[in-house]
Amino acid sequence: MKKNFAIFFMITIMFNISFADIANDSGNVLVKLGVMTGYPDGTLGLERDITRAEFSVMVIKLQGLENEKLTDTTKFSDVKTSHWAYNTIMKAREKGYLTGYQDGTFRPSNKITYAETCAIIVNMLGYNSDLEGAWPDNVINKATELGITENISATAKKQMTRGEVATMLVNALDVTLNK
Repeated sequence: MKKNFAIFFMITIMFNISFADIANDSGNVLVKLGVMTGYPDGTLGLERDITRAEFSVMVIKLQGLENEKLTDTTKFSDVKTSHWAYNTIMKAREKGYLTGYQDGTFRPSNKITYAETCAIIVNMLGYNSDLEGAWPDNVINKATELGITENISATAKKQMTRGEVATMLVNALDVTLNK
């Protein structure tokens, strides 16, 4: 009888955990890893949208590559060397985590979408050669298969929040690299 109560209690607790709790936990993990920083008001701003540049910085920090020297001189036409995230955007491109758009731009100030987030994380983990199907379903399906999208419910074009990408990055920490 006690065992059944314990199981019921655990299930009740599990279903009462909100996404805000999960995002907050993920955000705190990334702060401890030096991947995410907060705002002057003391919050992580997990409900705020995140840009492509901001996400690129987080990915490069997660990999510990922020101080690695750039060797590739290929540039995006809309990311000047004076851009605050220039080095991390270029490092993410150099590592093959992102490619930008067909017109040669990166659009660093655009809000990052769910599909783009999935693609970058899948690429970062080395699963980009294991994709089946067409964009964006191929990266979303692979990210789902790997467990990266656990606790996230989104469509391909949904603009992501800092909390959502934090959750996806923490989920990615449990994925074996495929390199």
